Amino acid sequence: MPNNPHSFFLLIALFFGTLLVFFTPPFQSPDEHNHFFRAWQISEGKFFPEKTKENRLGGVLPESLIRLQQRFGYLKNNYNARVSWAQIRQELGTPLEPDRRIFIDFPNTAIYAPPAYLPQAFGIACMRALNAPALWTVYAGRLCNLLVWTWLVWSALRLLPFLRWGMAALALLPSSMAIAASLNPDVLVNGLCFWLVAFFVADTAREERLTKTGRAAAALAVIAMNKIVFAPFVLLEFLGWKRHSLSDYRTRLRGALLLGAVATGLASWAPLAKNLFIPYEHYHPAYRDAVTLNEGVDPDAQMQWMKEHPAAFTDIVLYAYLRSAPSTTAHMLGKFGWEKNYLPTWMLGLLGLAPALLLCAETIPWNWRQRGIALLTVAACLLLFSVTMYALWHPVGAPELSNLQGRYFFPVLPLLFMALANGALHRFKTHILTFTTSALILGNIVMLSEVYLRYWQAL
Repeated sequence: MPNNPHSFFLLIALFFGTLLVFFTPPFQSPDEHNHFFRAWQISEGKFFPEKTKENRLGGVLPESLIRLQQRFGYLKNNYNARVSWAQIRQELGTPLEPDRRIFIDFPNTAIYAPPAYLPQAFGIACMRALNAPALWTVYAGRLCNLLVWTWLVWSALRLLPFLRWGMAALALLPSSMAIAASLNPDVLVNGLCFWLVAFFVADTAREERLTKTGRAAAALAVIAMNKIVFAPFVLLEFLGWKRHSLSDYRTRLRGALLLGAVATGLASWAPLAKNLFIPYEHYHPAYRDAVTLNEGVDPDAQMQWMKEHPAAFTDIVLYAYLRSAPSTTAHMLGKFGWEKNYLPTWMLGLLGLAPALLLCAETIPWNWRQRGIALLTVAACLLLFSVTMYALWHPVGAPELSNLQGRYFFPVLPLLFMALANGALHRFKTHILTFTTSALILGNIVMLSEVYLRYWQAL
């Protein structure tokens, strides 16, 4: 068994993550091509998307980018399609031609705030400086995203006073690794959320509670700007509050700083994103069917419908979570790509058993108030997620809430773990850790094998 969780995490994350960066064909992570276009735009210093008079949203980018995306588009939803190494070698030698530019539509990612794309944009900018072919920029962006995420989680593990193996196990689940090795902006948000949990948990044991507060405020601002659903992480500030905390000016100052960071994050991008959003019905008819927009979606009208029908919306949400629980759990444990690419059932079983046993082996010095705050934070995040998903993805008054993909819930898993850890099997912790680390290594090996079988031609 490894000596410490942060060293184990670093070794496994870098090894399997790097393999996934180059092993997964281009644009085979959810919406990766649209994230690529947005990251490229930001790499050129253009933080705001372009909205045309003809109601198109995206940006003017090199034409070779859309050609690259089209050459790998055949893989999506075609389980018989494969890519060859010869095809990859050819694309790695195809010139970028940066001066030949066209307008490219990516309305669903154009409304995302820039900060979560900075790691990918940095990698792309480095390759652009070398005038590298477009495919090299995809791999560079993925690799930078992985490295930033790895550093954030590694830092969190070193900061945590307890439950370090539990957080390492959650981060190393194959589904988590598959997302971390992509261009998805959720990668940075996931890493920041893990670090924030570690910061607030470690902070509860300190008498001086202003240490690293500035970093926590910056993290909260970035999270709120990019993923409003995780703004309730500011509630974790109450984990360390004592009976007379409000009478302490330092506590009030710190709380004001953290709340101000969340408010700043929300105010800095949310109004602009709202103004940029173009419903399917208003989008340019010649392009709307080729982009990620759903018919009948109107966020303002949907929000009004939810206000007028709170009971109906509650029923829709509860039913959705109950109905999707098996697939959501499987997605969190071992899924990759756009389609229903799950690891074998036996492997999902092992990956589900490992953290469940670890949950019963870990003990934490939390009282019921602190556990309640963790659960309240999770509940608030899930509520906000349900509201935003229903508003931005579904027609007004839709009878069901869909698209509850497990990857959306990675940031709240450490909080659930901490709220439910009970130590019932603590005397078997050494054996459980051996089983858990073995299951995680095996799971990531199987993930690489399944990625190869799904996408690659046999040599």
